[in-house]
Amino acid sequence: MVQLVFKRLGGMVQSIFKRMGGMAQLIFKRRKERKRKGVSRLISKSRKEKKRKDVAPLIFKRRKERKRKGVSRVRIGPKKSRIIGIFSCKGGVGKTTTAVNLAWFLSEKNRGNTILVEANLTAPNVGIHLGGVDFAVTMHDVLAGRVPIEKAIRVKGILHFIPGSIAVSEEIHLVDIKSVLEPLKKRYKYIILDSAPGLGPEVIAAIKASDELLVITNPEIPTIATTLRTFRAAERYNIRIRGVVVNKVRGKKYEVPISEVRKTLKWPITAVVPDDDKVRESMTAGTPVIYSNPHSPAAKKFNELGERLLAEWTGHRRRL
Repeated sequence: MVQLVFKRLGGMVQSIFKRMGGMAQLIFKRRKERKRKGVSRLISKSRKEKKRKDVAPLIFKRRKERKRKGVSRVRIGPKKSRIIGIFSCKGGVGKTTTAVNLAWFLSEKNRGNTILVEANLTAPNVGIHLGGVDFAVTMHDVLAGRVPIEKAIRVKGILHFIPGSIAVSEEIHLVDIKSVLEPLKKRYKYIILDSAPGLGPEVIAAIKASDELLVITNPEIPTIATTLRTFRAAERYNIRIRGVVVNKVRGKKYEVPISEVRKTLKWPITAVVPDDDKVRESMTAGTPVIYSNPHSPAAKKFNELGERLLAEWTGHRRRL
């Protein structure tokens, strides 16, 4: 009886394996036939095409929505900003002129990614250089806590800027410019601070808020002597000095030679900008000289300054 059961089971197993083998051969045969005719590839391709057709309207819809809202296509991580302070211990050296032209240059290269901020709270000049005098909201309102800093942003052509108020006559006490600038760091890549001359509380606040300084001087002994004070302040607060701009160079015999300026300051000269009547003309017009008179001697040097700084910041060295 047991032998008969095993015999029947063995027969069933053989029959199952025989059927499975036949099915396997049929499957392999059909696959081989499809492969020969290219059927499987066509099926795969048709599936991909169908998937693309289904997804395409959604992609175009999302692109259209992003374009309508002004949102960039790809945003990876937070925007890394750089705060550049424009400083000089002496007034009248062309500090604001340098700040305005540098900010305009960076705005041309990085649309919407640069802002010029008034940090000269005692005698603000940024607004005047850009053709304005009376602004509804200013940096003074922001520092007083009356409005958020975004409400003080104004636009002149391609340049975003925050002006100061020339009507404020109160004494300037200690202010925390660094914390006030925080919201701008999420929006702008380059933040240019135009500071007051000297080393008063507002200047120290601007130095502390800066990632690096650009020091402006003239080829005259009194100006060079006071420039050394700016260097000491930067060293005291451990702020990097990006370079020195020798401005308003007339080429007169009584001026200190650039080589001697470099030797005295013991720091690289980033740019040498000639004294130019076109700069004064542009100030009267309320526009940067690199915009109103781009081929003037001073405009060319301001452009070279911007190119050099941008090359250093981005890591792409360029011989000027």
